[in-house]
Parts: sequence; structure tokens; C-alpha cells
Amino acid sequence: MKNIFLYLFACLLLISCGGDDEENISQEEIDKALAISNYNPIILETGGIKLTEFTDFPTFSDVTTKISSQNQTFKLGINKIEFKNELFNLGQKTAEEEKHNVRLNEGGQYLGILTPSGEVTKVISSDFETDILKGTNLFLCYLSRSYDVSLKNKEASFLFKVNADPSGCFSETNLADTVVALLQPRGSYEPTIQNKILFDFYLKNVDLSNGNFVELTIDKSVFKITKWAPFWISGLTQGTHSVKIDLKNKEGKSIKGIMPNQLSSVITLNRVEIFSE
Repeated sequence: MKNIFLYLFACLLLISCGGDDEENISQEEIDKALAISNYNPIILETGGIKLTEFTDFPTFSDVTTKISSQNQTFKLGINKIEFKNELFNLGQKTAEEEKHNVRLNEGGQYLGILTPSGEVTKVISSDFETDILKGTNLFLCYLSRSYDVSLKNKEASFLFKVNADPSGCFSETNLADTVVALLQPRGSYEPTIQNKILFDFYLKNVDLSNGNFVELTIDKSVFKITKWAPFWISGLTQGTHSVKIDLKNKEGKSIKGIMPNQLSSVITLNRVEIFSE
């Protein structure tokens, strides 16, 4: 939030001093800066586990990514998928890395590729290879910071599928299907970063309006998430933990997506190794 405070201070200073640029600062800009600076992060706590909304990161609201060609030809077997980004550099290290002291993607910022099953593939080039199998092949591709925070705007991801069989392949881009996916936490965490475990999820073609919410369950602790935002998890003990999400409407009924196997994970907080002579 430091940049917001500096910007707000500069605005107020110019107004109070009658600077030459006073006419260039609108009341709307000032109101927006005030609203952000006064915002208190969401904090949820139950069963000894605490969630704190992660707010201190750039929103990148103008960033876009999309598949390079809407008419790309596919075949069974290995294919190269090309895509293009605007205003977002893959492979770039971020200034917030050291400040947040979290688990990092060594390659920097990336395009995450999520399929109905399997781990997230992190790509830092302008294309990726994938094995097209017989049947329906689904891909959710989204942009992420190097510390695994996905960009939360509609144009920072694309969803496409390839229907394949020996007689040929047919692709569809810009699908309107609903995707709900748990992105983080995944895998294992070393003792040095276990106080900074990130919870992040992805929504495509659905949002948290009209009473929709995400029910997050960590072990036996249940949280109601009403904002599409990342959160820090604290209070977990060393060992294994289950994490799962369920998108629900205001009546509490689950909203199904096309990747039901991407709603849960089991993570491990590694123990400190004690060596004795």
C-alpha cells in the first residue's frame, strides 16, 4: 500500500499548496486513493486457522493474454500452443519477492496452464507444448505473479478445448464454460516460509456476485469467501493438511464447473530436521 499513500500525499500536498498541476488531479482520483488507503483487509478465523486478505500487490487491470491464432490446427500427440500477452512480461522477477518472503517460482512471472487433472504447468516463454489425447482436451491458461498470485481480471486468462480423434481435431477458443479451480496451496512448504502460505483460487465465466460465495475447508475448519482475492493462511501445524473449495449460490447449492478434480489438494508442512551427533 506504500505507493497509494505516497500518491495520496502528493495529491493533498498539491491541493493545499495550489501547485501548477492542481487542475490535473480530479476529485474522482482523490476519492479513489482515499478509499484504497482506508481499506481494511478481510480477516477470517476459525479452529485456530486464520485467513488474512492479501492486498499489497499490483492489480494489472490492463493486462491481457490470449491464444495467438483462433484457427490453429491441432493433431493427436504433441502440439505447440502459441499465445500472446500485452503489458505483462513472463519470466520477470518482481520487486515484492523479498518483501513477501514466500515460496517463489524460480522462473519469475508465468502463464499457468491448468487441465482437468494434473499439476499446474508454469510457462515463461511465448508457447508451450502439450500432448493432445483422444477425446476432449481442456486448458485454462492464466497469468500469475512470481509468488503464485494469479491476476484477477477477465482478460488475464483464456479457456479453450480441443476435441480430438484419429480422423481429425476440432478446437474451440473463448469458451463460456464455468471454471472453479484451487490454485494454491499445493505441494510442500519448508519451515522458513510456513507462516506465509498462500490461498488462491480461480474463477472463469462466473463471479461472486448475487450471493455467490466460495466455501473453503482446511482440514475441518470452514470459511466463507465472498471476494475473489488471495489470502494468507496462518496457524497450520507441521504435517499434512487437506484443502478444498466449493463455489455455492446464495441458497447454498454448489455451482459446478468443468474441472471438478481441481477443487482440492493435500499439502505438507515439512518438519525441522534435527541432527544429532
